Amino acid sequence: MVRTTVGERLPMLCGENKGQHLYVDMGRGSANPVVLSVITNELENVSRKWKIRISFIKCDNYVMAPSGCLQYYRSPSDVIRSFNYGPKIEGRSRYLANLRYTTCIRVEENFCAIKWTTETPESFSWGISNDPMYTSQGNISSYGLTGSLCNDDDFIGIDQGSQEGSGVGEDRFCGDRLFYSNLVISRSKPFQLKLRSNSDQTENARFAQNGVALRYTQLPCVN
Repeated sequence: MVRTTVGERLPMLCGENKGQHLYVDMGRGSANPVVLSVITNELENVSRKWKIRISFIKCDNYVMAPSGCLQYYRSPSDVIRSFNYGPKIEGRSRYLANLRYTTCIRVEENFCAIKWTTETPESFSWGISNDPMYTSQGNISSYGLTGSLCNDDDFIGIDQGSQEGSGVGEDRFCGDRLFYSNLVISRSKPFQLKLRSNSDQTENARFAQNGVALRYTQLPCVN
């Protein structure tokens, strides 16, 4: 768990998070401490291992994440994975509870849109619908839901997301598919991916939801 006296609330993390990163706003001056706490229980049959690199970044450095961004990617294309993403585990939810953070992507020069696709056909599994019609059969694998059909605090957010990148579209995505065909294009800037989860993972565990692994690709401007 990372705790700080300034900036937005940081999530409590657990599970497998190799290759992940966080930007923690310390504020200006040494009077604002950042506390990293590793909390374990007494279970003996659990393998625990962590190796964390901590780097200090000057406030005006180009690698500094914009305000409000817990994660920051600076390349034309990359893969973003939710915390503890991995293979599905029957009867358990791999994606964590009480997440509310934004991942930001630096906009490259002369690029006007961003395309989101799933890393694999099965790498989008997040959130249960508000509408019981989509969950009453006990199988949501064929549904990619959007907007008000997604739970108010359990969804993946992509502003103005659509299939064709029209600039008008949905802002919330959930279920076991990203939209209709695991493809979303957005022209909204700055480029961001918002991840929200609530405190109750009971239904998510029933469907063995494991989070998301999404590839983004910035698209050049077309005159």
